Amino acid sequence: MACHDLHDLIAGLERDGELRRIGAEVDPVLEVAAITDRVCKSPGGGPALLFERVRGSALPVATNLFGSPARMARALNVAALSQLTDKVEALLASGGADAPDLLPAGRCREVVDKDFDLLSLPALQGWPGDGGRFLTLPLVMTDDPATGAVNCGLYRVRLFDRDRAGIHWYPSSGGAGHYRKYQEAGRRMPVAVALGGSPALLLAASLPLPEELTETALAAAVAGAPVPMVRCMTCDLPVPADAEVVIEGYLEPGETLPDGPFGNHTGYYGPSAEVPVLHVTAITRRRDAIVPATVVGPPPMEDCWLAKAGERVMLPFLRREMPELAELNFPLEWIFHRSAIISAAVEHADHGREIMACLWKSRWLSGARLLILVDRDTDPQDLAGVAWKLMNRVDWQRDLVVVPPDAADARRQAWLPGGAGRMGIDLTRCGDGSGRCALRQDDTIVRMVNERWNEYGL
Repeated sequence: MACHDLHDLIAGLERDGELRRIGAEVDPVLEVAAITDRVCKSPGGGPALLFERVRGSALPVATNLFGSPARMARALNVAALSQLTDKVEALLASGGADAPDLLPAGRCREVVDKDFDLLSLPALQGWPGDGGRFLTLPLVMTDDPATGAVNCGLYRVRLFDRDRAGIHWYPSSGGAGHYRKYQEAGRRMPVAVALGGSPALLLAASLPLPEELTETALAAAVAGAPVPMVRCMTCDLPVPADAEVVIEGYLEPGETLPDGPFGNHTGYYGPSAEVPVLHVTAITRRRDAIVPATVVGPPPMEDCWLAKAGERVMLPFLRREMPELAELNFPLEWIFHRSAIISAAVEHADHGREIMACLWKSRWLSGARLLILVDRDTDPQDLAGVAWKLMNRVDWQRDLVVVPPDAADARRQAWLPGGAGRMGIDLTRCGDGSGRCALRQDDTIVRMVNERWNEYGL
């Protein structure tokens, strides 16, 4: 069954025994997160969880929906995450046209909360030192005041009180760029926050797409159908028609509040930041609304698989910039730094360093803390093979590339407990002059053994 929104996904998971309903009352402050964290770290990633009775809210909350490669693939309407690469290749070949369905009404407007209260949403506090409760899977819609181009970003949202929230985005993000333009013009900025809708749009919103490709276009290519959208009630921004909850509002130029620390995947708290303040003008929802949430912490967690899906989407974009690239792997423990193992066809002795320099300049891996480059015939997904080559082939004086942090690195990586900086290891061996020959069986003998295999009784 195709998955077009959160309800489709939950229904399919429950039908196949991959969802657990929790009828006991739970607290959105720490308790839901502690349960989810324990389940995520169980063998196989555990089941998806639907908490039906959340203290202080009439709405249920769902976590660990994407907690395995199979569930992530299911949410994106593919048999395996590897198929995403082919879908994106086809999208790029077609020119990336965007044709979202703009509907006059949608299920996200079945209920209009006239006496709205943000604090009645089942937003979670994940860790004891967090600044408060956060929406952790929000689709934040903004537009460019000059061109009208719409951006959909995945930025966490801190709830301050019944009608104010804070949006935490990075300076390089599309939403932050729009905010700067509104500030320069001295204008209020409309913002809409959608919870739920197409999982493919959630994936697209998590990626630093080039300006010529919209998140809705990528989501449509991944999901196999256009994403239905509707206009907001109090502004002209589009939002997913099948969203569970939509929060509409505006940002005043220059108005900020501290959002408090936030427990992160590094295993430490990210520092509090001054974030723009969203003043709410409307909240609408489905009659049967379910709020999606994720708990962020040291892996394995469900957002690891969202990042692995992003890995498969990024590969075609990187190949378009650097055709010599063959494959890519974000090891689970590295993924949120977008650090990677990359295989490539290297043509000369300095080519590996040139490739790493280009990767650090790209929008996709500009903040990568560690890049390991291997030959085209080495599978980056084979961690044991990469580790073997690393320890047996590396010459630390020749193959290590250390890049001191610049101002951009310091800003980008300020939340990392280890500080800023980047390193690369070039394990490719084109023209190294060593004269060493890697072990390899004779081709003729290999063919003979293949032909006679049954004779050996093995």
